[in-house]
Order: sequence, then C-alpha cells, then structure tokens
Amino acid sequence: MDEQSKIMRFLNDFLNEVEKPSRYIGGELNQILKNPEDVKLRIGLLFPDVYEIGMSNLGLLIIYYVLNSIRDVWAERAFLPWIDMINLMRTKNIELFTHESKTPLRNLDMIGISLQYELSYTNVLWALNLSKIPIIAEERRENDPIIVAGGPCTVNPEVIAPVFDAIVIGDGEEVAVEIAYRLIETKNLPRQERLRSLSKIKGVYVPIFYVDSTPPFPADKDIPEKISRRTIPDLNKSVLPPNRIIPHAQIVHDRIVVEAMRGCTRGCRFCQAGMIYRPVREKFSETMLKESFSALLCTGYEELALLSLSTADHSNIEAILSKLKELLKDSFTSISMPSTRLDAFALAMANVMSNVRRAGLTFAPEAGTQRLRNVINKNISEEDYVKTLETARKSGWNRIKLYFMIGLPTETDKDLSGIIEMANIARKIGFRKINISISNFIPKPHTPFQFSEQKPVSYIKHAQRILTQARKFANISFHDPEMSLIEGLISRGDRSVFKTLINAFKNGAIFDDWDNMFNLDHWQKAIESSKIDPNEYLRPRKFDESLPWDHIDTGIRKQFLIEEYQKALSGLPTQDCRWSSCSNCGVCNKYLKNLLEDR
Repeated sequence: MDEQSKIMRFLNDFLNEVEKPSRYIGGELNQILKNPEDVKLRIGLLFPDVYEIGMSNLGLLIIYYVLNSIRDVWAERAFLPWIDMINLMRTKNIELFTHESKTPLRNLDMIGISLQYELSYTNVLWALNLSKIPIIAEERRENDPIIVAGGPCTVNPEVIAPVFDAIVIGDGEEVAVEIAYRLIETKNLPRQERLRSLSKIKGVYVPIFYVDSTPPFPADKDIPEKISRRTIPDLNKSVLPPNRIIPHAQIVHDRIVVEAMRGCTRGCRFCQAGMIYRPVREKFSETMLKESFSALLCTGYEELALLSLSTADHSNIEAILSKLKELLKDSFTSISMPSTRLDAFALAMANVMSNVRRAGLTFAPEAGTQRLRNVINKNISEEDYVKTLETARKSGWNRIKLYFMIGLPTETDKDLSGIIEMANIARKIGFRKINISISNFIPKPHTPFQFSEQKPVSYIKHAQRILTQARKFANISFHDPEMSLIEGLISRGDRSVFKTLINAFKNGAIFDDWDNMFNLDHWQKAIESSKIDPNEYLRPRKFDESLPWDHIDTGIRKQFLIEEYQKALSGLPTQDCRWSSCSNCGVCNKYLKNLLEDR
C-alpha cells in the first residue's frame, strides 16, 4: 500500500476516535487540486496550529493562491493536529500530511511555515517531528524538503533560526514566487548550492551562512551583511479570488476578510506591526468593493471584515462603507473593522455599520491616562474617547470591547486606575455589555520600546489586582503573566535561547499560545537545563548595544527608534506623518530607492 492510500485508510478507520474530525478530511469547496505529474515543484504551506486557526489567517490564503497561480507549482495546506490526533498518528505510524492530496510533508520539495506568534515555535518543532523531517537544518539530507519561514516573527528570527533552511523577511507575495522559480531552476543541484542561490534573493535570510554572534554576520563575502525587508508596492496585487475555500467546520474568524490597507504611520511606540509594515499602502476603493461583494456572493458568508492595522484610516473609508451599505442592504450582512481607532471613528461610519446586522464595537485605548498615552504615542484624548462612545451609543450600539496594556514604560498605579475610570465612562454613557481585555506589554524588536525592560511577573500580578475593581461593571480578562514572560524571552532572544526551545519541546511544550495548554513547568525546566538567564533578555538595552536582530533591516533607522524612545520618556508625542510633516523614520527613502532599483 502506498503512503497516500495508507493515510486515507487511516482517516477512514480512525477519524471517529478524535475531536473535530473535520480538521483533517480536506475536500473543501474551492480547494485547489493539480496532477502531481503536471507540476515541477510541490509545496506544503504549514500553519503550525489547528485547522480552525490556520484557515482564519489571511496571509496563508494569499500565499496559497499566489503560488497556485503558477502552472508548474502545486501548493497544498497543512496544519498541526490536535493532541488526540497526534497521539493516534504516532500509534499508527502516520506522518503529517497535506490537506489536499494526503501526501506526507516529507515527500514535498519545500515546506513554507508561517511564524505568526512566538508561542507557536514549539508547534513548529512538533510538526517537523511528526513529519519525520530533521528539526535542525544542518542535519537534513539531500532529499529532505527545503524548510522556509515567513511571517511577522521573522524580524527577529534568531531563536528559531537553526530550524530553517531559509527565512523570508517581509511581504511574501513576490518573494514566494521568486523562491519557487529558483527552486525549480536548481532542482538537480546539491542542497548547499540551492540554499546559496536562495540567499541571493532580496529579503531571504539563510542562517547557515552566518556566524552565530550578536548580531550574526556573514561567513562569506558574497553573503549580505544585512537582510532587507521585502515590501510589495501595490496592494491591489494581493486580491483573493471570489471562490475562496469554504471550510467544512466553523473557523475562528468565520467570515470574508478583505485587506483594506497595509502599514500604519500612527507611530504607537509599542506596536511592532506599525513599524515593520511601513509604508502605508492602500487598496483601491473599487478593488475592495469588488473583492468584498464577489466573495460574499460566491461563499454565502454573512459577515465581512475590512482588515488592516487601522481600517478607519483608509483615505476613502466613508465612501467604501456607504457603497457597501447600498450593496448589502438586503442581505443582512454585518460589517466589522477590527481594532477601530477612537479618533478615526466618524459618525458616518457608525451610522453605516449600524444599519446592517450589528456586531460589537472594538476599541484599543491601550492606556488609562493621557500622560501614559503620550508616552506610548497613542494620540487620543479623553474627549475623543467620550465623543466617540457617545456617537456609537446614539447609533444603536450596545456592546463594546476595550483593549488595554499593562506593564508599559513609566506606568504607575494612577495609570492603572485610569483604565477603571475609562470603563466606568462607557457604563455611564449607556453601554449594556462592556468587555475589557488586558494584555501584558512585551518590548518587541524594531520598535522604540525595544530598549525598555519587560516588567517582571510580580509587577504584572500587582497591576491585575488593582484592575479587578473594574469587575463591578465590566467583564475583564487578563493575559497569563508567565506566558508573557516566555513570549518576551523568545521575542528578544538570540540563538542561545534555541536550546531552551528544544528542551521545552522535549519536555512536552505544545500549543503554548492556548491558555489551557501552556505549562510553565515545561519552560522552567527547559530554562534550567539550558542554563540561560531570562533576565538577561528581558532587561533594558543600551542605545549603543548590539542587538540579536540588528542584521534584519526593516527600513527604519535605529537612530529614529532611539529618538522616539527618548521622546517617550519625556512624554512627547509624534504626529502621524501621513497628515503632518515627515518623522524621518527612514522607510520611505529606502522604499522609493528600492522601487526605482527594481524597475
């Protein structure tokens, strides 16, 4: 019996023994099937989490359609099974397989793995282990797949760099195509030569060609000292087809998602995405409308999400929402804009969105006082907050969710009490259901706050105790402080932390981003056995200090980050450069230079 037949027989005989069998069956409407004999390169796109989370990721779907638009390439999906399925597969000697054809990942030419959050890193190791592919890149054989990483976490890839043959820095749409063609061209060459060829592609980091140091430096003169982030100039090339894959089961974000814009210039000093996705690139209004309406017609979804870091900042958002209201007036389709900015939520937008089936509103003030909002450069005032909530309430909204962070630089107990007062204001305005989500600040690489410390677990627990007072009139949820400690360690680590990662995996760490799965004991033992000091990675950093991620060039000048951090400590805000003067972050100069060079 061949391997695919074995997998199909396994699924037929044992699916009734696992939770949510629909995670594994494939065969969804609109999935892409090709004849393996008709293609030159087979790729597995592995999302290192369960099906319902992976299928909610817009980036995975974009790369899936981009690669499958190439005649000689077949890209299939793969996801990490849940614990019960992993145990069953091991018992029955079944390897991790693709969703479309049930082919073992080990038999493909390349596997692309999406690194969306640091606490998924142990999942990556589990997926490779379940695929019987060596976890360490240097231990792979000539016929093993080329393992490539992409996603936002690659802006500091060092903690997990030993796992990957190649790592993509930045937007993936164009570079994924270049990698595919390069692997086709070099298919009969030795593995080392193929990797060296990949290292010549702009935005591709091949860790084995770099010396382990802080930051890593190239071992050969023909390897670039810095890896420049890839940025696609035209977001209208990232339009998904209307006949999108229809999952068999409900996924986490069970709706049509249309990307409105990429990048943000608001300049929140804690926000890694707001820094690394610059410059702002908007999708044309006509493109958004066509993509939204055609996808809703082809799929039958009843919710449309306009996605970006701040959709309300799209220069034509009011006209777009008005037109969507007209197109969808008889369909009872709800429209959502995740994490709407308080100062950008105009009355017209509230009225448009309230004339369709209403979902709750989500806002992210982030800090409880004006002083601290100035520190983090969240340029909204209490007046903005009150006015926006009053507008929304008058338009018929009853539910609201507010996002805040604790552990921010210069934070005091007074700032924490301010969060309680902001929730109380929402109650007084008349919102019947108020949900507050409290996350723990982690100073991420390539942000102004990369120089600040991550507050210890003891402080976070102190802050959480203060905020429990808000439970008198709101539902409040807290993020696990120990989980944030591990995330900070991975976010800010170098290759020395890889030993901790491997040890945590061996101890059984898996699905660490799930509250009910995170096990601090796995990580404490891993830290002890690898003999690292977490405080060395969570401490403040000096301006002239070499950082593990300094070899990754996101386009932002390090001096700009220093200046922004100094302004933060002085409580000085920086205005949005889209509507005021240039903040001289450096991105636009490099972006225009690269655009001219590419042409």
